[in-house]
Amino acid sequence: MAQRGRPRSKPMKKWNPRYSKTAVRIAIQNTFTDQPDLEMVVNTDKFIKSILQSCDEWALADGQTPPE
Repeated sequence: MAQRGRPRSKPMKKWNPRYSKTAVRIAIQNTFTDQPDLEMVVNTDKFIKSILQSCDEWALADGQTPPE
């Protein structure tokens, strides 16, 4: 008997690197120093993207590989 409904999708590989506390701390400091216009009002999307981008670069340099 045939199964009804939507076929199950394959599990997706996720990019889940491990960041050290110092790497995140340095990324936050660099984001604030690189963009002096962030002062007290922070655009959270731009702020978080810049931090994750720099942390991902460090993770790739550390030898961690993203999913294909």
